[in-house]
Amino acid sequence: MPAPTLSVVVVVLDGGENLARCLTALGQQQNPPPMEILVAHDHRLSEPDAWPHRFPGAQFIFTPHPRNYPAMRAAGVRAARGAMVAATEDQCIPPPQWCANIAAEHSARPAAAIGGPVEKRRPDSLLNWAIYLREFGEYTPPLAEGTSAKLTDCNVSYKRAALDAISDIWRQEFHEPHVHGALVARGERLWLSPALMTEQQRSFTLGFALRERFHFGRLFGRLRLPSLGAAQRALLLVASPLLPLLLTARVMARALRKGKYIGVTLLALPYLLLFSAAWATGEVVSYIEGD
Repeated sequence: MPAPTLSVVVVVLDGGENLARCLTALGQQQNPPPMEILVAHDHRLSEPDAWPHRFPGAQFIFTPHPRNYPAMRAAGVRAARGAMVAATEDQCIPPPQWCANIAAEHSARPAAAIGGPVEKRRPDSLLNWAIYLREFGEYTPPLAEGTSAKLTDCNVSYKRAALDAISDIWRQEFHEPHVHGALVARGERLWLSPALMTEQQRSFTLGFALRERFHFGRLFGRLRLPSLGAAQRALLLVASPLLPLLLTARVMARALRKGKYIGVTLLALPYLLLFSAAWATGEVVSYIEGD
């Protein structure tokens, strides 16, 4: 098969109708470049043999790493054949021009990585809003176009040549902060484009949301450990009781700064505090465990 221009890697968080919704949106793209869709999943796909028949235009890649999203993302990127590689998750709903806009943005500028905002699809529950505000509040539109220090791993695209130059960083696990840091260290640019906006919607139970925030906090701490000295780690442990308040204050400050979603942020404060506490606990556990 001729190599496509664009590879879209979809990481499966929940599967089910969320994945069906995402793949349907990718199948309805308007004027896309020649493209392939790679679905990286673990054990959570119900009736896994039925999905290729339901979405014959997608390639399904199984990884034996339950809920290891960076390993799943790496598997998808390894299999990608396009000169451009886009990454998203099944909680996202790409609008009809998303793929065409990715191609246009990469043609227009030399940036190695180009990402976009993440808007909330409504209506939704307060619990789900709290997750969105915590995870994606930083990427709520409107956002100014230009060089950016950060891009979200559920709405980002890369020039394949730039990824190949740092393949040792992501080949086993594709951690967006490490990948982007390595690109910047090589003199590459990260670019944020409002034209690449996508929507997000994902349903949680409280228990699952708390467990996942704990896991993410623990992963963040583990990735941060190599850059911390013993004194820095001890200071973080001493200050850890303040971390949930600090994390929650950041979410509130973002809403106030943007002047958007202030009301729902206030209503979601109890959930935000719980999720920040779960994240902080995971982060602290990683510092105690050490290397």
